Amino acid sequence: MYGSIGGNIIGILYFLLFQAIGIIISVRYLKKENIAYCVLMGSVLGSFMTSWLPALCAFFMGFTVNAHIVAAVVAAIICVFVLISTAETDVKKQSGFLCGRKLKPDLKKFFSENPVIFLIIPLLVLMLIILLHHTLSEVDGAMHAGQSTYGDMNMHLGFITSIKEQGMFPPEYSILPGTRLSYPFLSDSISSSVYIWGASLKLSYILPMIFALTQVFFGMVCVAKELLKKTKKVGAKVVLAFSLFFFNGGLGIWYFIHPATSENFSRIFTEFYQTPTNLVDYNVQWHNVICDMLIPQRATLFGWAMLFPVLSLIIKGIRKKNETTAKEATPYFLFAGVIAGGLPLVHTHSFLALGVLCAVMVTIGLYDRIYKDKHKFGVMVKGIPVVAGLIVMSFIASTQMSDDQLKPEVFLLAGYALVAGLGCIFVILLIANLLKNKNKKWLGEEFRTWGVLLAIVLIFAAPQLVNFTFKQARGEQFVRGAFNWANNNPEVMDDYIIFYLKNIGTVFVMSILMLIFGKKRQLRMVLPACFLWLICEFILFQPNPYDNNKLLLVAYLFFCIAVADFTVQTVPEAVSGLICKLRGNANSGKTRTVFRSVVAVVVGVVALSGTVSAVFTIGREYVSDYELYDRNYVDLAEWIEQNTEKNDLFLTANNHNNAVSSLTGRNIVCGTGTFLYYHGLDYAKQEQDVKTMYENPAERDGLMTEYKVKYMVVGGIEQGTYTIPDVDNLQEKYPLVYSNEGVDVYKVG
Repeated sequence: MYGSIGGNIIGILYFLLFQAIGIIISVRYLKKENIAYCVLMGSVLGSFMTSWLPALCAFFMGFTVNAHIVAAVVAAIICVFVLISTAETDVKKQSGFLCGRKLKPDLKKFFSENPVIFLIIPLLVLMLIILLHHTLSEVDGAMHAGQSTYGDMNMHLGFITSIKEQGMFPPEYSILPGTRLSYPFLSDSISSSVYIWGASLKLSYILPMIFALTQVFFGMVCVAKELLKKTKKVGAKVVLAFSLFFFNGGLGIWYFIHPATSENFSRIFTEFYQTPTNLVDYNVQWHNVICDMLIPQRATLFGWAMLFPVLSLIIKGIRKKNETTAKEATPYFLFAGVIAGGLPLVHTHSFLALGVLCAVMVTIGLYDRIYKDKHKFGVMVKGIPVVAGLIVMSFIASTQMSDDQLKPEVFLLAGYALVAGLGCIFVILLIANLLKNKNKKWLGEEFRTWGVLLAIVLIFAAPQLVNFTFKQARGEQFVRGAFNWANNNPEVMDDYIIFYLKNIGTVFVMSILMLIFGKKRQLRMVLPACFLWLICEFILFQPNPYDNNKLLLVAYLFFCIAVADFTVQTVPEAVSGLICKLRGNANSGKTRTVFRSVVAVVVGVVALSGTVSAVFTIGREYVSDYELYDRNYVDLAEWIEQNTEKNDLFLTANNHNNAVSSLTGRNIVCGTGTFLYYHGLDYAKQEQDVKTMYENPAERDGLMTEYKVKYMVVGGIEQGTYTIPDVDNLQEKYPLVYSNEGVDVYKVG
């Protein structure tokens, strides 16, 4: 748990080895890209290999040090192969390892073109401070956490420690022994690959996260810059899009400043989950990306760390294909395919989101081959379906608040109909292209780009989907019909428009205006996102409805980028033009002055109103502090590590902050339903048997034999959870092997 100096050094070096190999491969493979982009993609590839190569070896050798050594050797061999295969044979073309790139780029130009750097750097520092404070922070022997890490971190710690300690692969639940993990476990095994060298648990937990956070932030920037390429004021647009996405928050701050509901403004900083972006009692559920996604939910963090860079590669590849040749674009699709193929066991939601977005992008590409620039859509043509759609959604929402509710099967059918509709449009456009373009060269281009991507993804992802994802997602709790995902509590249910107005706020309003009055390029940006969003409004893909936001937020990313474009350029152009027209002033100099003034006002209003709720939420996260494991249970965990076997089974309470399962990697009979239920698992018998073993001495021994329990823990948590009638006489029957300030351990097996 605490590790050693040597273990920390080796763990860090092992992780950095893969980062270095990834960067070397990226620099040599993506020859046409600047060094900064190659470093980002190489870091992503390095994290990808750190997750996947030890895991692949572990399937055959167990999760052991030897498996990790073999994984490092394999990574080195891959690196050598890439260096050899990308070497230029023509002496005139030979340009060294950096392939002609400048080792020292023009930093002044770089920062002037990327002002978002000045936002990312302090944000990364803030995130590091929060992680250090919120991850197993020791206070008087106890372990503390923050608001966002008080819950899910316990589960992730249990995965990390049990994977390392037990060496079983594929891993099983330490909180439900004998059950394979129904969770994309590579987001945790990457930390196990640091922990296995003797590093501390805290370092092992945080180190990969810092790299992943950096990859998410810069990956998002790359997506934004690629979508906004060839527009004006790209730097300002990226800063605004970045702010709106990562500092997302609606109008929840209203409930803390309005006299009727404010009660006590300071409760934001003192009470548990009473923030402007997480106020369930008032149906505020569009939770902040930083505090509720990236910090506590490792699968989302590591999924986005791969998804966003992959999206940038695909968008770059599409542009290369359209502007140059399919041959120039192929490396981007190939690189993207390798990483995307590994997503299912890192973050299934990211894999699904990528699939939906790519399906729409392919369809748009087929449309462009026939109709590009032929159809122009006016305000009425765009406005009617947008307004009609909102009216229909509001009507459905009103029926769900009445006694005459639509059945879930109806919504599931609607979701499937959307997918089928996209499929039909794709087939029609494909046939139209085949009939119109007698020269089948375009078909070869599609195969060299999208075909390469699909083939690689299927090769890599199919075994994961068949052997893990599809088996995990069985049962009524998965893939079912529902409307408006989290807006389903009868006591606080809102109208459709009101729900999104209060939850997404400014971005929602600007998105509607953008869809009606925006430029063609902005509509093209969000078309794939619109389709993904609509599907998520009718289908839930997991037991917890809240988790649909892991898909919705990916769509939201594209809306933030389009809204930034609309806010920084389209709106000011229209407003300044109108002002000058009303003034009768056609002077270009004065027009530019008016334009800059309008930009400052519009951007300021959108940025402030769109991020103020998140700022207070992040402030709350920064100051939050809770005891996660008290000193006595931390001491117990240390004793267990040093004095018990890795496969010993413990009988403990099923509290979510269970020090035995989280800190030691040992199995317990049954953990909390908070984690198990939302993974779609049946744990009712084990949960009841734990209660019986503590409360019914007559049946205790039989159940302990059945489960092969080795140790029984009796501490303050156990006695507070169960009524143990013979607690004072347990030592007469079972040897007391550990006792420390009210926490006792009896050897029963």
